Amino acid sequence: MIAELHFRSACLDKDTAANVFLPDKLPAADCPVVTLLHGMHGNYDSWLRKTHLETVFRGRDIAILMPEGGNSFYQDMKYGEKYFTFITEEFPDLMRRTFGLSAKRENNYIAGLSMGGYGAFRAALLLPERYAGAASLSGSLDMTTRLKDVRKHANAVLIWGEDFEKTVPGSDSDLIHLIRTFPADKPAPKLFFACGTQDPLYYAHENMRAALEERKDVFDFVCEEGPGAHNWVFWDAWIERALNAIIR
Repeated sequence: MIAELHFRSACLDKDTAANVFLPDKLPAADCPVVTLLHGMHGNYDSWLRKTHLETVFRGRDIAILMPEGGNSFYQDMKYGEKYFTFITEEFPDLMRRTFGLSAKRENNYIAGLSMGGYGAFRAALLLPERYAGAASLSGSLDMTTRLKDVRKHANAVLIWGEDFEKTVPGSDSDLIHLIRTFPADKPAPKLFFACGTQDPLYYAHENMRAALEERKDVFDFVCEEGPGAHNWVFWDAWIERALNAIIR
């Protein structure tokens, strides 16, 4: 079953929307639940419109939740909406109350592409008690290098403030930093990430792989790559593999 929902968000202080892909039988209290995030310049409808997601997962006992994220990098923005709070607290709580979905860590996962891959890894690393795994396709996984792209300057100010080039490195917005400082006594999420070898973000893929190799004693991760660019051809081809890699 697929449903398109329109609702008022208290933490965003506006109306918003989401698509949800649900098992045929509800409530589905024990099925895996994936929060699937879109990329920059996309919206909650992108995954359904531009991939074979419905065909690939039809008939499987899995819930896939696709919320709106704007161009926020799924952050609680300095000059904007609180999208991190929305995707990790308000939205999943609404979905559980509405459809009877599980709140158990072992049933909850988060994934995304590009900006959404960054958002998925950040949520899982900051809230490992809530997510058993995270998957990223063509993710912006090395934000400190990405911030040097001056074309993103205006958007970066809205998200992190005027001094973002100084404040983001070494903060909880720096995924490489989160990997290197992740406490060894916490339950680490399983991580999957893949990127096309012709993708301009391939450097971030390599940098994340190097950081995780340093923490092999803490993280269970799968890093893959293949021919492809930063486009829907690659993401459509890899989404099933990505989710299968992290879901129990």
